[in-house]
Amino acid sequence: MKIEKKSIMPLLMATVVLLAGFNTHTILGHNFSPDESASFLALVNTLKAEAQMVQQNLATNNMSLASDHANKALALMTDDVNKEIAERNQRLSDDLNTALVSLKTSTESAHGNKTASDTDLLVNDIDDILDEIVTARIDPDQLNNSTIQVLAVVELLDEVLRNYGYAFAVGYDMTNMSMMTMDGNNNTNNSSENSSIHSMSTMNMGGGDGSNNMSIEDMSNSNDILINTTDYQTAQALAMKVQELFDNQIMNSSLSEGSQTANQTINNVSAALEDLVTSIDGKASPMDIMTIVHTRIHPNLMTAFGLQLENG
Repeated sequence: MKIEKKSIMPLLMATVVLLAGFNTHTILGHNFSPDESASFLALVNTLKAEAQMVQQNLATNNMSLASDHANKALALMTDDVNKEIAERNQRLSDDLNTALVSLKTSTESAHGNKTASDTDLLVNDIDDILDEIVTARIDPDQLNNSTIQVLAVVELLDEVLRNYGYAFAVGYDMTNMSMMTMDGNNNTNNSSENSSIHSMSTMNMGGGDGSNNMSIEDMSNSNDILINTTDYQTAQALAMKVQELFDNQIMNSSLSEGSQTANQTINNVSAALEDLVTSIDGKASPMDIMTIVHTRIHPNLMTAFGLQLENG
């Protein structure tokens, strides 16, 4: 078949326009920073934890708690989060929102085994969508970077502390190590500051004037009563997520690369995470939970992965 020369020019012009369109899309695309990627990984794990709590509570016919966790999952899908996902893949953003709304609906309508069975499938779908979103949203070199994974762990630990604080209505910020005083005089022990880590959230490591501090005795004696079961379950689920992420994705690869000293600190983190999960399961005091995170997990993460203390 003979092609006329005049028919080639429109084809070339169309090709140029198409390529220009691709280049424009690439230029306008957002290159997410490592900190943003770590935050997004933490968000994904939090969404998975809330969905699993819906599943768990429906299995025991606790519709109220299931509904609370479905609402918490939906609340995580802010406009900014939707924009981040849609920027890479609009379909995945739509699919996730639809699935989360369906999850909420499952806590309001049917009852019995059929609901639990349907929800099992729905939660599996949500996990699959979130995994696909992570692949689309985070570049492979960042996704496989142990430092980014550790920063995600730090953010998740903050969420564990926040939710545990809400659960026991502690009235102070458990992510803030300066709330931990080593005596009853409302003065922060500076040596303890140097053994912890500032997460990417709002932890303030400065001692300040101590006006908001409480003694260990005051905190331990006044906040041991569980007030909010929903937030307690979230803290419980997130602690298990942290342990799973660290042991399965970070620990194995890091042990093969590090020195003997680094390996010991990594093992220390793993042991402390196990104690954290056990302590939360046993409804330990908020001070006990803070002590594990701030004096055992954070310092060892700093040593093993070279994370820096940031003064707020």
